[in-house]
Amino acid sequence: MNLHLSAIILTKNEASNLKRCIDSLQWCQEIIVVDSGSTDGTQQLAESLKAKVFTHIQPPPFKISEQRNWALQNCSLESEWVLFLDADETIPPNLATEIQSICLKSNNSYNAFELTPRYLFWGKWLKHTQGYPNWHSRLVKKGEVCFAGGVWEHFTINAKVGRINIPYDHFANSKGLSDWLERHDRYSSWDAENVVKFQETGKTSALVSNNRIKLRLLAARLWLIRPIARFVYMYFLRLGFLEGLPGLVCCLLYAFYEFMVVVKVVELKRKNIGLPL
Repeated sequence: MNLHLSAIILTKNEASNLKRCIDSLQWCQEIIVVDSGSTDGTQQLAESLKAKVFTHIQPPPFKISEQRNWALQNCSLESEWVLFLDADETIPPNLATEIQSICLKSNNSYNAFELTPRYLFWGKWLKHTQGYPNWHSRLVKKGEVCFAGGVWEHFTINAKVGRINIPYDHFANSKGLSDWLERHDRYSSWDAENVVKFQETGKTSALVSNNRIKLRLLAARLWLIRPIARFVYMYFLRLGFLEGLPGLVCCLLYAFYEFMVVVKVVELKRKNIGLPL
């Protein structure tokens, strides 16, 4: 049988999410889990669900782009196309049909596709708050495209990128506040380091060269007001206030994320000149 699509799920302690994710990928010819050292039975669950399991533990800080590239290079993929999905995400049937149609085309002019999520928070689709559609690099042709960008991953510059408008589902708060804080603590450290590098060198490459470089450049220059700016942008300009309590809580969480970045920028700057924290 000619395999057309492999699905790769990156995991660490995702036992509570994994079955839902894998169930939505049963139309794929192979499902692969690349684990970062789970201790909650994620790997055993993946094997019981007939997924192929690989383990790759990066030295910190964890970079999604590097993990995806490792998967492309080391998982003995049998297919021409590769779909990346997180464990807290699912592919609905109409999107599955569209992806299969794309992968079966012999004259496809694209070698990579961006997908857009339906961001679900407390059971509500935060369409305004999260600025739908927002695009994520997820579907690649094996051997032609890889990833760059570290934590905020994107396709490399050789990609011929198309977009699929049918959304996938992202259950972003599926493991609760503690997990959200743990992940965004890691993201904010990466973000703060890039802001300080930019301030010290003036090089925009420190902010990651992708299609959001102008926004990241503005955020680095106006780093001190990022919490207020993020809240105003999401809650008022994007009309997040129309999405009730889930919208308000989500906007407050992202303002707090920006506050963590501000504090870590101050800490790094103080360390660099020998001042105590």
